[in-house]
Amino acid sequence: LDPALSLQKLAQHLAITPHYVSQALNNNLQQNFFDYVNQCRVIHAKPLILAGEMTVIDIAYTAGFNARSSFYKAFKRETGQTPTEFRAKS
Repeated sequence: LDPALSLQKLAQHLAITPHYVSQALNNNLQQNFFDYVNQCRVIHAKPLILAGEMTVIDIAYTAGFNARSSFYKAFKRETGQTPTEFRAKS
């Protein structure tokens, strides 16, 4: 959920190369780093959206997104709905 998370920072934290992290994600999850991180962030955001206690932009920042537009794009990619549609249909 760290908005400053990068492939390089994760690899450094794990003491392995960025290439190895990328290859492991691609081979095991069939996702690149960027898509995996966004998927995790959307998973974190879903119950917050359903709770209805926070604004969508606050949820986006809490989940690690730096901008409303990137949150909406990632959320729609993962769920097929905007956060507002998801909240209304659930």
